[in-house]
Amino acid sequence: MSRRAAAPRLPAPVPPTLYSEELLLAFTGGDYAEFLRTRGAGLRPRLRRSLALARLRPGLRVLDLGCGRGEVTLHAAARGAHVWALDYSPDCLRLTARTLALAPAAVRARVELVQADATALPLPTAAVDRVLMLDVVEHLHPWQLARALREVRRVLRPDGWLVVHTVPNRWALRYGYPLLRLVRRGLPADPRTAYERQVHVNEQDIVGLRRLLRRCGFLPRLWLENLTVEQAAWRARCLADDALARDIVGAARGDDVRVGAYPLLRRPLVRRLVRLAMRTPLCAVAANDIYAVARPTRDLPSPTGERRATSGEEAK
Repeated sequence: MSRRAAAPRLPAPVPPTLYSEELLLAFTGGDYAEFLRTRGAGLRPRLRRSLALARLRPGLRVLDLGCGRGEVTLHAAARGAHVWALDYSPDCLRLTARTLALAPAAVRARVELVQADATALPLPTAAVDRVLMLDVVEHLHPWQLARALREVRRVLRPDGWLVVHTVPNRWALRYGYPLLRLVRRGLPADPRTAYERQVHVNEQDIVGLRRLLRRCGFLPRLWLENLTVEQAAWRARCLADDALARDIVGAARGDDVRVGAYPLLRRPLVRRLVRLAMRTPLCAVAANDIYAVARPTRDLPSPTGERRATSGEEAK
């Protein structure tokens, strides 16, 4: 009699120690006063765009899933939302608390810090108006991401929605980046830094992410944008203003493709070519930012990913 094969072992989550306070601070410039600008001027361009998609207003209940440094939490609370800032890294939560310490007391009172795993959210069902998953999904193994999305579906209210931003676009690195190397031959074969190779365990493309969101109980709208040049300018300002960030990032300069690629991408001719590509099917390999706005379906996802009817449909 043959024995049933053992289930494959799931890969372990990325250790929270890889999200240390020192590494998280390296790319901020350390100027927390910038985070207090309620109009979003101090936010990274990708996060500013994401907050606009959330359409926050006073009184909304928001889950910042993977709050990191806390700048999105701060800006969401400054807009009047009540925010659960959730992360599994103790350093992330300490840094979020440090960021919030610069805010007025009324803003801090609208934030609750929660240390928890994204695959088991300690929140009631249908308790949240918006969920923000910004630069998070690429850090979760496929099994983690599927469970996390089903949990997000559970805690979202029927009229709420999920905002996702993830970078890089896997197709841009696989197909677009080799074209860039034809122009700048000195760029290395792999555009990822050593750190990104450690923590980016599930880079996405627009088709695969759409399929997963649907399987987990969402009606998603996905699209590609290219904020790489704006992000480069933001990062350059941070490094110019902060010695600690210069020291930490400078130690890894030889491993950072962006040091060589950003000047090229800022050239007027290259920028015009990228803008033209964004209006064609070539955007699939030219754009590096994936955005999604996903609303919950009436059907509830089962643990296996198959949809099951809601109680109202079962009664019919």
